[in-house]
Amino acid sequence: MWQPVSDEPASMSAARAETSAAAADDTSQRLARLVGAQLADAQEVRVSGLTRVFGGNARTAFSFDLSYRKPASASGGQDERMACVLLRHAPGRQISTDVAQEFRVLRLLHGASALFPAAIAEDGEGRVMGAPSIVLQRLPGRTNAVEFLKSEDTRTAAALVDQLAAAVARMHSIDIDAAALDPALQGLSAREVALHQVTAWQQTFLAQRLEPLPALSAVFEWLRDRLPAPGRLCLVHGDVRPGNFLYDGGQVTGLLDWEMAHAGDPLEDLAWIYRPLWSPQRFMDLEAFVRRYAQHARREVRMADVVYYRVFSEAKFATISLTAARAFATGDTANLRHCDRAATVAPCVLRCLNWIQAHRELARA
Repeated sequence: MWQPVSDEPASMSAARAETSAAAADDTSQRLARLVGAQLADAQEVRVSGLTRVFGGNARTAFSFDLSYRKPASASGGQDERMACVLLRHAPGRQISTDVAQEFRVLRLLHGASALFPAAIAEDGEGRVMGAPSIVLQRLPGRTNAVEFLKSEDTRTAAALVDQLAAAVARMHSIDIDAAALDPALQGLSAREVALHQVTAWQQTFLAQRLEPLPALSAVFEWLRDRLPAPGRLCLVHGDVRPGNFLYDGGQVTGLLDWEMAHAGDPLEDLAWIYRPLWSPQRFMDLEAFVRRYAQHARREVRMADVVYYRVFSEAKFATISLTAARAFATGDTANLRHCDRAATVAPCVLRCLNWIQAHRELARA
């Protein structure tokens, strides 16, 4: 059987393995210190089985097992055990997020559903872990967007999409004070809270663009002028989609990646789920998904408002792409996935213009 042969000297391979093992041991020790300082009543905190897993472009992820003792069982008692994941910011990120905010969101959600991971510890400034980091409960199941979207078992995939609609409706039903998620929202009306998101992404676009891009500027102005009155404010996940939910067999088992969670209009999440790059349209079209969501949420949903947020989703994705492209252009990252991200902006703008036309037709109907 053919086997790949490395030109690397054996001594160099051994040194590299030693360095890798030392780095893993150092990370484990740092994790134990971080968790030990923040997990209530935890003593003799130990981290084992640290393994790098896929965490996307914005963060590096590690799975590990956590064990510790509580005071009542410190002498001769059984260890408490927990499956966990560490998410650590990568350099040259394509989005700017606040670990402390993500931690606060998940703490507010604690116990509301088994679909939401428990927040264990956070290092918002990276003083312990070397970069802003968060430690979460590791939920059961797996997530693979490519595998899911290419599934030949369309019946099971459609059932998972329906469960996703129910999970998102459940998340949106949780009563959370907008100011508790973001103190800057204190005293704002529902419309002002929703507009806050449009303004934030517009400001990011203006800061990250590498050229004027007047068409995208015009899209943001359209979004500001046409903002629908939110039917209600709720916790918006901000990045829920295939690839960010766990499933096991035919069951959705968890929602992942809460770093863009915020208070806003729930319809924002529905539009984001159906962005073309990861849309589950093949298993359930958007209109059917909206109907199922409305049934689970027990509220009416206007398709014109969903289409508005389809425009917003494209403007948001274009801005993320511009942020990634700038990070590569300035040398903040060497990630080759970012080098041509600006090429995705023109298709986003074209989709914005198409959705604006669709919105105009729906508004007239």
